[in-house]
Amino acid sequence: MREALGRVVRLLLLCGFGLAACGGKPVQPAAAPAAQPSAGDDDGAAAERHMQVEGTLGTIPTRRIEETMQAKLPALQRCFYEGTGEVEFLAGHMKFYFRVGLDGRVEYVHPRGSSIGHRATELCLLEIARKARFPKPQGGGAAEFVWGFEIESPDGVRAPVVWDEARVGGSVREQRATLDHCALGSGHYIVTSYVAPGGTVLSAGAAADSQEAADKIDCVVAAVKSWHMPDPGSYPAKVSFGL
Repeated sequence: MREALGRVVRLLLLCGFGLAACGGKPVQPAAAPAAQPSAGDDDGAAAERHMQVEGTLGTIPTRRIEETMQAKLPALQRCFYEGTGEVEFLAGHMKFYFRVGLDGRVEYVHPRGSSIGHRATELCLLEIARKARFPKPQGGGAAEFVWGFEIESPDGVRAPVVWDEARVGGSVREQRATLDHCALGSGHYIVTSYVAPGGTVLSAGAAADSQEAADKIDCVVAAVKSWHMPDPGSYPAKVSFGL
């Protein structure tokens, strides 16, 4: 396994249904904010109530979700280290969309967001997340929530050139027909790919807006890897685009 030196891991802000905290700046694990009682609260129980990840039917305290997933960080990092055997500058974030059943087991998990660009690494991360065991949801039903983390490239490794989506817009439109056999329907996907000198796709990964759509990611990635992109020149580029 490759050395972890120089790797920086950040937890992304965790959010659930009914909360407005999605998509904020990444925070260091050690700097996670403590719950603050609201006016009139006189004990820690009130703070616990405010630190809930709201699910469709049930809830799990944010603190307990963080404890469960922080314990998985070493294994999640190993997925990245293994992936650097194919893409040395591999880095990015993953936002996992979980549904946790009444027994605390994961009923399903899919990538709601990802900028990793390497499907094998994404699958490795999802397999670890799928085996997580959470506290039993309270409130009568399963809980659904988002949890994420980000990992940077190792020190001493040059990051790829970052392109905006417009740079590959023409190529995506010209080659989108190769996705027809995937029967994507109404699903929405964000694909991240690394483009090698010459314009070949070195690697790709994707996130989807639903579990049903996530079942088509392998087909999407296989098609995108056959595409030809603009030539980045002498060093690879990284780009994310919507489908």
